[in-house]
Amino acid sequence: MTRTGPYGILLLFCSWPLFAQPVVWKPFFTLAPDEGTRFVIDTIPVVPGGGVPVLNITNAGDILLSSAGGPQLNFFRVLSNGQSYQPLAGPIPRGPDGGFIYLPDGRVRFVTEEFAPDRTPQRHKSRVVSWISSDGISWTKEAGIRYQPGIEDDSISSVVSTIQVSNATWRMYFVGDFYRTNGTRTAISHDWGLTWQKESIHNILKRGDVDPHPVYLTNGRIRLYFRTGFHSPGQSRSGIGYCDSDDGLRFDTLQTRLVIPDTSAPGLLKLDPAVIRFPNGSVACYIGASPAPGSPPQGSPALIVAWGTQPVPVRDESRNPNHPGEYVLFQNYPNPFNAQTTIRFVLTVNQFVVLSVFDLYGREVASLLRNEEAAGAHAVTFDASALASGIYFFQLRAGSFAQTRTMVLVQ
Repeated sequence: MTRTGPYGILLLFCSWPLFAQPVVWKPFFTLAPDEGTRFVIDTIPVVPGGGVPVLNITNAGDILLSSAGGPQLNFFRVLSNGQSYQPLAGPIPRGPDGGFIYLPDGRVRFVTEEFAPDRTPQRHKSRVVSWISSDGISWTKEAGIRYQPGIEDDSISSVVSTIQVSNATWRMYFVGDFYRTNGTRTAISHDWGLTWQKESIHNILKRGDVDPHPVYLTNGRIRLYFRTGFHSPGQSRSGIGYCDSDDGLRFDTLQTRLVIPDTSAPGLLKLDPAVIRFPNGSVACYIGASPAPGSPPQGSPALIVAWGTQPVPVRDESRNPNHPGEYVLFQNYPNPFNAQTTIRFVLTVNQFVVLSVFDLYGREVASLLRNEEAAGAHAVTFDASALASGIYFFQLRAGSFAQTRTMVLVQ
């Protein structure tokens, strides 16, 4: 609406705040192609009352994690690059799980599943509704139904996730009804998530690949993380996998790669992956873990995390190595190696350090350091003569810094 002021100046009135800035969120959900391809799992719950993990970024630059697995929805502010979590007062009104659409005026729209009124035990039947927030913390439900699948889809029956295609155009990933399609499909919106139309006619992943979570890649592609092997829980080919696509719609499922198998933590099914890249470069995959059928009692669902590897540029270590400018974990040398190899790292300050080695299943096979170490360059010899040939991970933790690298043992 426009109005002329007392001096003939044109005044502009609108419902959006003037000079609002959009949320800077893409760097948190953008990976290099070789990031997020290997993970070391930590089965200790990261927050109480765990369940489905949902991540969003506020216009203040905070990372928020919500956990939908207990009697209520719990919210936490993620601190120190995922090393600590601050509970937020709540419960904060909002749907339990879904996808975020970051509007150009700084607000955030959240699309989520809601049970349909004609739902029955034989038909899951639900639809997508939305919530809106100006700060990413307090939410108000918007009127209307955002998306109602057709007869052939029948329902939304898994965590809704979203990714921006271009400007106002966003894609929604969802899973069709468990009793019918049980596969990942898409819908598309050209108005910032207000209205949606069916996009994919058939499943874009294999049947049994559910819980989709998209991220961008720096090479222009889109990666979809998901739960694979839904119909064979706890088996060697079930767990969290991923597949890359040129357009985020067409995926070569023959290239699906399993990165966090159920067997990496026996007795726990890996569900609902949510991948993020923290400002320090570390990559984390939050997982809603659930007890496997027939396994020993594991208690209620847990929200756990797996830490990924990240590339580190080769640095000139000859430049004052005893007074480094930042923490560095170098690639072991030699690699591949037979029996013994050297792991080197640099600390900025005196720090308590944990240096460990893990196998492909995330089990710790060697604890190399667990001490207070001085600032400067360090070298540790790892003797793997008692281990079998294969791929291993070594991880350095020092304060809020955590980094993992891969090494190959050839006996």
